Amino acid sequence: MRTFIAVEIPKEIQEKAGRYIETIRDVIPEIKWVSPDNLHFTIKFLGEIKNSDFRNIKECVEQTASEYASFSMGLSGIGFFPSQERPKVIWIGADGGEDSLLDLFHDMEHRLEAIGFDRESKTFFPHLTIGRAKRFKRIQIPGVIPDFEPATFAVRSIAIMKSTLTPDGPIYEKLYEKHLKSAEALD
Repeated sequence: MRTFIAVEIPKEIQEKAGRYIETIRDVIPEIKWVSPDNLHFTIKFLGEIKNSDFRNIKECVEQTASEYASFSMGLSGIGFFPSQERPKVIWIGADGGEDSLLDLFHDMEHRLEAIGFDRESKTFFPHLTIGRAKRFKRIQIPGVIPDFEPATFAVRSIAIMKSTLTPDGPIYEKLYEKHLKSAEALD
C-alpha cells in the first residue's frame, strides 16, 4: 500500500485554500490543482509499504508524537518548485511553526531510518502543495499573482495516510492518527 506521514489541515483552512485556488486557477493554466480535501503537510513519503511494516511505522509515529506539544502553524504567500520560471509544483508557504515542523520531521526521519527507511535526499521544506504542472507542459507564470492571505491553525496530530492513485487524482485515507501532547500537559 502507498503511504505517507502527514500533518492534516483543518477544514476551514482547506476551504480558504480552495477559494484561493479558484482565484488563481484561470491565471495559471495547465495545472492539476489539488482538491482542498487533500491538502496536507507531508512529513515523510514512504511509498509502497508491506502490511507487516505498518506496526513499526505506527510505533515511530506514536513515539514522535509523544515528544511534541501541539503548536501553531502559519501559512502565507505562494511559491514554485523548482522556480517561477520553470514551475512543476505550486505551493503555499509555511509562515510560523516551521521550526517545530522541521524538528518533528528530523525526529521522524531518525526513527524511520532505524527501521529501514532511507533518509530524504532533499532538504525538508515545509509547504502546502496546491498544484502540479501537467506532464510535459511548459507553464508560463504571470509576473504578479495574488498571495495567499495569512492563516494560522493548530497542529495537534500526526497521521499515517494511504494514497490510492486514480485517473481523477489521488484518494487519501487516514490509517492512523496520534495526537501530540497538549500544551497543558507540558506544565
